Amino acid sequence: IIALLIARTIFQQLADPATQYLTIGIICAVLSVLPLFWCVFGTIRRAKAVADLHPAEMEPVTMPMREQLRLVFTNRPFLLVVGIYLCSWFSLQLTAAIIPYFVVSYMGMKQADSPLVILAVQGTALGMLSVWNAISQKVGKKVVYFVGTSVWIVAQLGLYSLQPGQTTMMYVFAVMAGLGVSTAYLVPWSMLPDVIELDELRTGQRREGIFYSFMVFLQKICLGLAVAGVLQSLEWTGYRLPTAAVPIPDQPVAVLDAIRLSIGPVPTLSLICGLVCAYFYPITREMHQQILLQLQERREQNSGGSEK
Repeated sequence: IIALLIARTIFQQLADPATQYLTIGIICAVLSVLPLFWCVFGTIRRAKAVADLHPAEMEPVTMPMREQLRLVFTNRPFLLVVGIYLCSWFSLQLTAAIIPYFVVSYMGMKQADSPLVILAVQGTALGMLSVWNAISQKVGKKVVYFVGTSVWIVAQLGLYSLQPGQTTMMYVFAVMAGLGVSTAYLVPWSMLPDVIELDELRTGQRREGIFYSFMVFLQKICLGLAVAGVLQSLEWTGYRLPTAAVPIPDQPVAVLDAIRLSIGPVPTLSLICGLVCAYFYPITREMHQQILLQLQERREQNSGGSEK
């Protein structure tokens, strides 16, 4: 959200597109790197304290890496969470990548309006996180994902059906999309600890690192595929680049159709695949409680045995 506000400010202050994006890149790069150092150096004391308090949990995993990967890829609940995450984030990244072209080339708005549309999506998603979390405590994560994603699908199809000049409806659909995007932020990451605990119950070892690193790796793949797909489709259909003389050139019909497909049917199809994965996700609230109970019993037995 901060990056969007920065982008909007720079678009308003600088006229040259190359200078705009160079400035945005430098500022966002600095702001992105600093928190990494903060996370490392700000948690050293905490990490040492946890290691001293729970030495057993800090023991390295003794299982060979090949065996770890085999167990990960045969863990059906994890594969379904990966499917949910992959489909949701592909739709999210594709929509985020195409919105600037949709707003400017199709809707006929200014470049500075693009961050506002993305802000409507991301701001709504951020504001709804706590709401969806509270609802999931009562009805379950799968129900929340189904409801949020269904609203998201309606929003994507609504954006696809828009005509130039329907600015108000565009923002309405952007807010609706944010309702669904919020569940994409919340649900897969809240399902992952359940999968890790099931893996611990089966193997006797906690392996958060391999699960979380794989999820983050998938996020980068989604981002790369979405951006590359958008740019390639625009190139194939004959996208006309802005120039100093013509900052917002008229685009061929094929380009406008590619933009609309990228903001409507394509992400919708991906979201439907995510719903299918969520439908078959097997870990219910009751099953998760049973997993926690069995893990607690095992820990008590291990602690009792070590004391003897």
